[in-house]
Amino acid sequence: AAGAGSGAGGGPPSRCLEFVKSYTAHIGPVLALVVSQHEGDTAASVGQDGTIKLYDVGTFDVTGMIKTRNVRGGADDAGGDQIELGMHAAFLGEDQSLIAVSSASTPSPAGEDDSDSDDDGPAPQPSAGGAGVGAGAASSQRRDAGVGAIYVFSTVTLSPQPVKVVKLHASPVTALAYNAVHNCAISCDGKGVIELWDGSNLGGAGGKEGEEYASIGSPPVAARNGIRYASKFDTSLYDLMKKKTYAVALAISPNGSKFAIYGRDRKVRILDYATCKSVVTYDERSKVYDSMVQKRAEKVARGDRVDPSGIDAIEYGKRAALEREMDDTLVMSGGTETEAVLMRDSGSQLLSLQFDPTGRHILIPTILGIKVINLNSNKCMAVVVKADASALRFLSVCLCSGDARVDKQIQLARSGGSAAAIDHDESKKKSDALIVALACKKRRLYVFSHSDPVSEAEKNGDDEEAVIMNRDVMNEPPDADDMLVAGGGRGESENKLGNEAILRTTKGDIHIKLFPNAVPRNVENFCGHSKSGYYDDVIFHRVIKGFMLQTGDPLGDGTGGESIWGGEFEDEFVRELRHDRPFTVSMANAGPGTNGSQFFITTVPTPWLDNKHTVFGRVTKGMDVCTAIENVQTDELDKPLSEIRIMSVDIL
Repeated sequence: AAGAGSGAGGGPPSRCLEFVKSYTAHIGPVLALVVSQHEGDTAASVGQDGTIKLYDVGTFDVTGMIKTRNVRGGADDAGGDQIELGMHAAFLGEDQSLIAVSSASTPSPAGEDDSDSDDDGPAPQPSAGGAGVGAGAASSQRRDAGVGAIYVFSTVTLSPQPVKVVKLHASPVTALAYNAVHNCAISCDGKGVIELWDGSNLGGAGGKEGEEYASIGSPPVAARNGIRYASKFDTSLYDLMKKKTYAVALAISPNGSKFAIYGRDRKVRILDYATCKSVVTYDERSKVYDSMVQKRAEKVARGDRVDPSGIDAIEYGKRAALEREMDDTLVMSGGTETEAVLMRDSGSQLLSLQFDPTGRHILIPTILGIKVINLNSNKCMAVVVKADASALRFLSVCLCSGDARVDKQIQLARSGGSAAAIDHDESKKKSDALIVALACKKRRLYVFSHSDPVSEAEKNGDDEEAVIMNRDVMNEPPDADDMLVAGGGRGESENKLGNEAILRTTKGDIHIKLFPNAVPRNVENFCGHSKSGYYDDVIFHRVIKGFMLQTGDPLGDGTGGESIWGGEFEDEFVRELRHDRPFTVSMANAGPGTNGSQFFITTVPTPWLDNKHTVFGRVTKGMDVCTAIENVQTDELDKPLSEIRIMSVDIL
């Protein structure tokens, strides 16, 4: 297989890929990217910023946007939990006019109290007694109401209010897909539950307004959804629960007859859709490869011939180490672990499977490469990109079949109206399928095809070096702009970050060690505000003895402030940065992904704030100043009676 680039920079146009347009679609990570079925003419991206953006695939334009920030539950869940978009999405309906997105809400820890009298700040430690428990319990109940929910939005009205909230799961959703042939959605959760539900938006057509969505989320029926079982007990839908595992990837065959599940236990299960019974299971557990490597080593020791393309024990050890590391990331959690943070090296990557257009083969990313398995013979027909698997662990795979449909009108427009530029003889064109893959901890797309431009250059007598340059023109390392957009910039962005800050307050100086490598976005925001004078003359508006000191609000009442980019930005939770000691510097917020300018300094360990507020610094000097501020007299709103101000902030 050969990598394929674009023909940018004056080189000949590539038969494989052509760069068209780049979008900075969301403030923060993109959680999900999905394309409509049947025609594939609409795409949607789901961002951690609470927006869903829709695109026209043919014209490469944005066609709409759904803003869900500060929207609650749905029309049938008034006063419910605030919508938090998750990492799984699918288009629904016969006309694909609906989009379903999972909820990112996770269950509240037992006894957790979310009550908070401030609009934008950390909550004190939960009370051990009964006082104040009611409000916190109600808050926890509202938040838990969103756990496992699937929000269904209309791509026609673009209303931020869901037309339906499907609540079939009591645990966060780990996989979601739609069978467009039978108008049935399949969703899986972290407890191993697999649910099939009607995704038809025309089931109630002809009735009262809004009844077109009445059937969404209801159990599937034989007439409309093509199932052939009377009870789930007659199926294999409980197998994951029995094995105490859950799905981390889900794929449905193009003809809707089968679906595949990649389990947390690293087994791939193929199920028949109509009966929901297991057809075959492929074992990708490490012990299978341990045995394979051991047998190869024994053959080598005996002097027997072995496959030269196999992996030896040393190479396997390197790959196995990465497999174990993946267990602690979003990849093997289905995107639901709260501590597997989006801003880490693994990003918001998930594992994926794909059937080929015939439905007779399935592509599975494995430790060896991308396996192509024939579902009729249950044999591995090939291991694609086997040579690259030593350096790259491929996770997501997309098969783009050859003989793509060509829009002759666009070709005419690009050629200035000349039909001579169009090759009308389809028989002369070589079918060339592509595989586009993503690899673990890599911010690149890897494209593979049967075409080898270097070999073709040798046959045609062309300059091989020029061919390689044209092929790899888009495979260069990201430039400074790319890194800034990705939130992990170098070069100019390093100038915006500091390693230490000094808060010059009216009570004295507070020295803070910053963590730009671990939480770059939060440190960049803090340094940007500090250098611009945003924090100058800002007061400590909230001081609670035995808890924390809060500041950073230019309004001085806990309701103001925004990020250096305007508005709010995402959290960056890092396992090594916890609220496990006093004098921890952390971002204040009003909920997930609502960081602005406010921050606070703890005066005691506050472990209940972990995974709620981003830690970006520690006080290294001036603890006595913090203690002096902590001991000032305050009013009933915890505001100091005598103002304490930040005069300036120095970034070192």
